[in-house]
Amino acid sequence: MRRKFRIRGLTATRGFAGGRWLGLTAGLLLVSAVCSAQYKAAVTAAVDSVPKAGFYRIVLPPAFVAECRADISDLRIFDETGDETPFVLKADPLDPMNAGFLAIPDPRISRQDSGDRHSYYWLQYDKSYRIERLSFVITQPVLYKRTAVISNADGTTDREVATISIDPTDTAFRIPPVNAKRLLVDISNQDNAPLAISRVVTAQSGIYVFTLLSPAGKYVLAAGDPSIKAPDYDLHYFTDSLGEMPVTIGLGMIRPGRGGMPVIRRDKGGQPVISKPAGENTGSRSGLLLWALVAVILLLLLYVSIKLARAVDKKGEE
Repeated sequence: MRRKFRIRGLTATRGFAGGRWLGLTAGLLLVSAVCSAQYKAAVTAAVDSVPKAGFYRIVLPPAFVAECRADISDLRIFDETGDETPFVLKADPLDPMNAGFLAIPDPRISRQDSGDRHSYYWLQYDKSYRIERLSFVITQPVLYKRTAVISNADGTTDREVATISIDPTDTAFRIPPVNAKRLLVDISNQDNAPLAISRVVTAQSGIYVFTLLSPAGKYVLAAGDPSIKAPDYDLHYFTDSLGEMPVTIGLGMIRPGRGGMPVIRRDKGGQPVISKPAGENTGSRSGLLLWALVAVILLLLLYVSIKLARAVDKKGEE
């Protein structure tokens, strides 16, 4: 006769195979939980120390935002224990506390003139920056008025971002935020000579976060985990009514996150320094201890599964 038994909500069938699969499934779930508990940062930056407890503003530089997802939902602040520190992200360029436009390194410009009386300008950046403003430096001709279509050219299909009209009095444009490493500017020349564009000055708006920090804490900004969801902190209930600008603090050097939660320490001068993420080095003590613990638990699960399977077999024979 085939029997079933239930253990804490899990059902296993009679026989060794049932116990084996129970142990294997539980083990895989355990390993998944252990691995997913660690934030997989692509980049990190130490947050400057603060003189007293309170709200602070951290402006996000373009090089850091370029490593974030398009909606910046992967951004996190961690303290020295690895716990998340709540923050409120402010990305609206019209926000009165926005830090203004921040310069992005100039792109390389290449031009192709077409027989359809259009000129195509490719703007190649070194990272996938969040681009919100373009300013064209045009050397020739002296007088012009052209229509241009700006598109995100990162993928196989160009995605239109904005249509603009360029003339000598209007060469700088705000555009909807777009994360791109390559833009295409399609300018209609009609019967005129192509524009000689010598430079395109690019900028990101001064995106920032509000956060509540302590002088005893050591904090790090992290981004780049592709699987993390947007946070939902209570802090925004308390920052919406801030009457004055909090003190602005900076970030240290932007470093590769290398896949694990960074560990923060202070140098002799009290400045925050990011060391390698815990468990990053396969020879590190913490990494070995973690996997040794996982192995022991898996062996215990397998042992218990075998004992349960044998008990069910014995009961079935009776």
